[in-house]
Amino acid sequence: MKYENLVVNEEKGIRNIRIQRQSDLNPLDLQTLQEIKACMNEKPMITVITGSDRAFSAGADIKNFSDLKPSVAYSFAREGHFVMNFIASYEAPVIASVKGYALGGGFELALACDFRIGSRNAKLGLTELNIGLIPGWGGTQRLKDLVGEQIAFYLIGTSKVINADEAVSYGVLLEVSDNPDKSAMDLAMTLRDKSLFTLKAVKSLVRSQPGGRYEDEKQLFGMAFETPDSKEGVQAFMEKRKPVFNQHK
Repeated sequence: MKYENLVVNEEKGIRNIRIQRQSDLNPLDLQTLQEIKACMNEKPMITVITGSDRAFSAGADIKNFSDLKPSVAYSFAREGHFVMNFIASYEAPVIASVKGYALGGGFELALACDFRIGSRNAKLGLTELNIGLIPGWGGTQRLKDLVGEQIAFYLIGTSKVINADEAVSYGVLLEVSDNPDKSAMDLAMTLRDKSLFTLKAVKSLVRSQPGGRYEDEKQLFGMAFETPDSKEGVQAFMEKRKPVFNQHK
């Protein structure tokens, strides 16, 4: 099958998916996410997801947010959740090789994977509050499950972008590598030697199942588009300036 936004290779029981958008920052849209799902759905297989050297993905395509109505924003979040939950519950292990930026929706995609291996120049963060929005593809819940409530609130609330060493210290990255693609493939080959049934069983036991406040996240993501701050935030992003939010005045 031919994909518009992906380069896919399969060899000896391991699938490698490289996100390849027109920009090497790899902005995510629903088509790209749906292509990832369709590719993985063809056959259960240990999967490595990677991007360009500059960015795993720098986040959702913000230029599409400027006139988004709350109901459409909710649908956008719902479709994103559907794919992220598919990846998180996929029956074979999924490994993210994170080089450069993994921000916003790009970080949420990495968080949906079972393992994350980062390059030394990796930069990760849920930065949606910078534009008056919130993470909408499961990031609030998955990051909280991974690092705990306090650190998750701190990282999301401040829109902090962490480097590779900080990400390892928080448990966000499994390891830092000079060649994360190779390290991810080495891990995939180690896992390939195990029984797929037992890998699936262990994954179902150790990973948090979608639940909690995932539905609330989708609702609040949509509601954020009703606020003047979201319009100011998106406009400021497009104009490459710092937004001026009003609610704290």
